[in-house]
Amino acid sequence: MSTETNKATVRRYLEQVIGAGRADLLDEFMVENITLHGTGLAPGLPALREWVGAMASAFPDRQLTVDDVVAEGDRVVARTTVIGTHQGEMQGIPATGKAISQPSITIFRLAKGKIAESWLATDNLSLMQQLGVIPVPQAAREL
Repeated sequence: MSTETNKATVRRYLEQVIGAGRADLLDEFMVENITLHGTGLAPGLPALREWVGAMASAFPDRQLTVDDVVAEGDRVVARTTVIGTHQGEMQGIPATGKAISQPSITIFRLAKGKIAESWLATDNLSLMQQLGVIPVPQAAREL
């Protein structure tokens, strides 16, 4: 597949699955035995399906912005930002009602038009601080 086709696939995946919470579309975008580095999820679509559903429940008003998409060969890198309000349980954390903004960078490897592997880098410490689960150090509050 061309780099432009790969970029379009990743963009559609991010907008339709992650942004809109459409776990039912995962088969369209990913291979069954997807490897998900940096997520803590088991390999394969079942774990990802469960995670997408959980995030949709925890942040039902979320909005995803695709900030950048860059590709070379079979790799696509996307920089995204998700904003939303924590309205449902997330990983054992009850709803806080707090607004969050979480930037992420993900590297995707595509094979035969589908995402076969991904590497996620996101600032979970900041997310936990925004939710009030982990305190923000005094020095950081003064900036």
